[in-house]
Amino acid sequence: MLNFRKRSIESMLKNFKLKVDIRKILNSIWQFVKTILPITIGSVIVAVAYNVLVVPYGLLSGGLTGIALIGNYLLNIPLPIGILILNIPVFILGLRELNLKFILYSLIGTLTMAAALPLTEPYIPVPELDLFLAAVFSGVVSGIGGGIILRAGASAGGADIIAMIVKKKWNISIGACFFYFNVVVILMSLVLFELKIALYTIVSMWVLGAVTDKVLQGLSSYKSVTIISDENNKIAEQIMERLGRGITFLEGQGGYTGESKMVISCVVNNFEIPKVKEIVFQLDPSAFMFVSETAEVSGKGFTMPT
Repeated sequence: MLNFRKRSIESMLKNFKLKVDIRKILNSIWQFVKTILPITIGSVIVAVAYNVLVVPYGLLSGGLTGIALIGNYLLNIPLPIGILILNIPVFILGLRELNLKFILYSLIGTLTMAAALPLTEPYIPVPELDLFLAAVFSGVVSGIGGGIILRAGASAGGADIIAMIVKKKWNISIGACFFYFNVVVILMSLVLFELKIALYTIVSMWVLGAVTDKVLQGLSSYKSVTIISDENNKIAEQIMERLGRGITFLEGQGGYTGESKMVISCVVNNFEIPKVKEIVFQLDPSAFMFVSETAEVSGKGFTMPT
């Protein structure tokens, strides 16, 4: 009887452990898919931008892809082949210097983009645009795709990886590295192509950077609001009641007066800023309030962290 119970308990424990292991495996697969899916979507969007808005109009882009485009225009090297050839040594170096997961995801992004270039080309018509509009919209579409890839914790390879290695080795900022890469591409375009191509490429790069930043920050823009007032309790109560936003009180001290005061801190969206101003200055016309940009907000009432 005791042996039967012991075997039953052991069997139950094994089944429980198996279920737990399966859940862990399924969760790991789901997390992988959740990361790979946006990388794939972003890479396809970037490929479409090149097929529809960059290559047909003879424009360039920054980084290694810009150099691959020059090879395509001058030597007729297929763009996917040029991208892969230029990225091979970069990924080999990245494997030695950077996080393995980041390199793996970036490799998936690069391979997906290279594969999507020839696969999407026959199916998407090229719109008839003037060169300026092509430059602007190429930046918009590429920025959306690139931003999605970066939000997933990867990159499309090339200059991103080189910039991170340079940052690690010589402490040169990533932004500065991108700037130098873009300068090289623009100078090459000035030498090899018309002036207007270089100028419109600058427009495209600027738009791409702005759109990428917006995608990284999220479509919903939030502001951090700091309020110093003698009516802090009434103001906090009204913000919580009328806007449904949480409030944090911080202890502050005036540098000139030495007077201690409670400082109100809260996060609201752009559309709620006028309401906050109305609440604050109706209750205390002499209040001091400032609004700051926030790169990302996660938590209850906002986007939950993934």
